[in-house]
Amino acid sequence: MIRWLDHTADVQLEITAPLYEDIFTGLVAGMKQLLVVGDVKSTQMKSITLSEGNPAALLVALGREILIHFNMRQVIPSHLVVSNCSARHLAGTLWGEFFNPARQSFRCEVKGITYHNLEVVQKAGQWRAVVTFDV
Repeated sequence: MIRWLDHTADVQLEITAPLYEDIFTGLVAGMKQLLVVGDVKSTQMKSITLSEGNPAALLVALGREILIHFNMRQVIPSHLVVSNCSARHLAGTLWGEFFNPARQSFRCEVKGITYHNLEVVQKAGQWRAVVTFDV
């Protein structure tokens, strides 16, 4: 489940999920909502393999990968299919489509993902992540 949190200057996203890999798929769903309005099809794919020192840094790395793909190629993410996931590694296929002004409009310019208030924790069998976007 994704939920937008109140924040004074930026935009915060909270992701809660029963499975660790679901925080990454939740990030993709949240970023799609933040970036555009409209239906996003799954016509383009990009294989990703990311390695970082901890789950929070891995989440930021995925968000940065999405922003690079969006800003450089105008590919909107639709969803992520995770093939391998651990505390320090994420591999999978990021699906999406090229921006189509006939079906989509830009919602928000996202400059980046910050480490401010970044959190990835597991409590009582539930994963929770909080990500802050610089807009």
